[in-house]
Amino acid sequence: MEALMKLLQAMPFPTMFFVGLAIKLFVGMRQFNRRGLGGLQHFDNYFVGLITLFIEWILKWTAFALMLWGLWGWLFK
Repeated sequence: MEALMKLLQAMPFPTMFFVGLAIKLFVGMRQFNRRGLGGLQHFDNYFVGLITLFIEWILKWTAFALMLWGLWGWLFK
């Protein structure tokens, strides 16, 4: 955890913003490509879908936090 914090502190703010944007676009692309004809997401079974959606939810919030942190530092420092 300490190594991750040092990495984030050393990362420039614009890079942090664009890394968050890339994560958000990657997750969104995966969700879009998983949709069927009716617009619903398709999974092999319930537990795979549950785990996949949970991981994507965490990645989305992480990307959102990175984008906000990067934008805040970029504009106000």
